[in-house]
Amino acid sequence: MAAKTYRFSHDLGRDLAIQRLEPALDSLARQYGLERLPPHDGKLVLRRTGVDAHVFVADGDVEIVVDLNWFLEKTVRERIEDALHKDIPPLLRT
Repeated sequence: MAAKTYRFSHDLGRDLAIQRLEPALDSLARQYGLERLPPHDGKLVLRRTGVDAHVFVADGDVEIVVDLNWFLEKTVRERIEDALHKDIPPLLRT
């Protein structure tokens, strides 16, 4: 599997950032057939065979680590990156 990390800064505080991110993560989970695990200590997890995505939310930044198997790396990595860079920053604006 190939992991890649994406970072986004914000000034919202951890709780508000999580509140804003959760609908987008729900949408991604539905779109890609991912299971959402319950949030724990600012960490949100989405998972399915071949995909592990960990979202770490801190007071000033969000770190998203997406780990894809070799097939998904070749077929969907670019779409995931485009979606993250397009959808996440507007959600984290004050």
